[in-house]
Amino acid sequence: MSQLGLFKAGMASTAESASRVASSTTNAVSIEVTMEALASDISAVVEVNTLAASQVLSINFDTNTNTSTLLSGTSISLATDTMDSPLNIPIDGTNNTLTGFTRSLNSIDGMSASLINTGESMALIIKTDAGTANAITDASVNSIKEALGLTANGTEGQSDPTNNPMGLSSDLVAATDANFTDDGVNVTRGSNVIEDLFPGHRMTLNSVGTSTLVSNESNTSVRDRVTQFLDEVNSLKDYLKTAAQRGFNGSEEGSLAGDVAAQSILSKMGRLTTEPISGFGDQPVYLAQLGIKTELDGRLTLDETSFERALEENPEIAEALFASQYGSDDPGIAVSGLPFAPPKAGSYALVYDPNTTPPTATLYGEELDISTDRNGKTTLRSALESSNGMLITLENDQAVSTNVRYGVSLTDSLETYSDALIGAGGLLARRENELNEDLQNFEKDLLAIEERVSVLTDRYNTEFGRMEAMIASINETGAYMEALVDSWNQEN
Repeated sequence: MSQLGLFKAGMASTAESASRVASSTTNAVSIEVTMEALASDISAVVEVNTLAASQVLSINFDTNTNTSTLLSGTSISLATDTMDSPLNIPIDGTNNTLTGFTRSLNSIDGMSASLINTGESMALIIKTDAGTANAITDASVNSIKEALGLTANGTEGQSDPTNNPMGLSSDLVAATDANFTDDGVNVTRGSNVIEDLFPGHRMTLNSVGTSTLVSNESNTSVRDRVTQFLDEVNSLKDYLKTAAQRGFNGSEEGSLAGDVAAQSILSKMGRLTTEPISGFGDQPVYLAQLGIKTELDGRLTLDETSFERALEENPEIAEALFASQYGSDDPGIAVSGLPFAPPKAGSYALVYDPNTTPPTATLYGEELDISTDRNGKTTLRSALESSNGMLITLENDQAVSTNVRYGVSLTDSLETYSDALIGAGGLLARRENELNEDLQNFEKDLLAIEERVSVLTDRYNTEFGRMEAMIASINETGAYMEALVDSWNQEN
């Protein structure tokens, strides 16, 4: 059980380690891999024209204002272009000072506020999250000023007990969106951290400038992952071979000799090189294609020459070992699914015809539900048990006849297998229950034997006592007879 737990952890570690390397030629843009299973090769020139920036409202007060100065407003109303309705915040005894008001602004999602002493007077700085969509409206800015005492009849910078009691003056810096080009195509985003441009990658815009981004598999790091995988498998196989050996020809019998569960796991490990891995292309993938072979002693080894050649011919073949993923033969189709209910591994024939009334779509011959996502793209969802929850998004609403697929990596498969073995209801858990039941039965039998021994001991002790009493009685009779005979002899 403990050895399988280590194997399961090793499979998880191997699957999570990275073999993809992403880099940038300048500091203007940085890029990193966030989800290797979704990532593909990148070679792109990104030119940053403007960075996304926050809206900043700076408010200065006259020298008579301090942190405890009371506000005269009763509420503020805040809105952005993306809000369905304004956010109304009352001003009462809990937040009617500058400190309390600042605290209320800080509690609003997407906004931060700080109250500082400039050395000459107090100043309130209010910032929104970057991007024009997060900026508050002009009406919201006026609502804040009104709460701080500035009326329509007041003049900024001029203290007036009625119309501007705090001597408020303000400066507003508008929010901006990030604007850049990707290989000459203009792109706009509301944040400098972008995760929806290159799947499986996070791109960060740091400054205005140009950078070339590259992401690809490193053969060296892939080889290290394969070696780590083989080490984990070989370690488990070595343990099971030693533990399950029968003890023939004078060798020592293992602790799991004859154990059905151990033999089943060892058999599973022995079939790794011959079992197909489906869902990573039109044809199944085999370990032998990566140069992995089984030696005479049962251990797995890597032929590095065959390995390098395999990666040169198909750089994505290693994904069958490390990264479960969705895919399609058509680059204009994105495939995803539910992480907690993945489909059965395999390739599925997809047919979509938008020219019928209504449009029709089938996956593996079964009808799909057709809808439109928030971006106006056609989506096809499967309800098949075999392809449970598979979601297909079409870049263009046109007829499609292609294959989509889902592949379960070998490391994920073995991790799941290990979990099934040592989890509740698994083979080893059931075997452990059986052994525990046998042990309990043995203990019951032993207890029954001990009770019988106790009864027999008491019985034999009683009979032995009776026998001793009889012997003593016989001895006494013998002594009496001997004395009687002696007396007869004396009389004669």
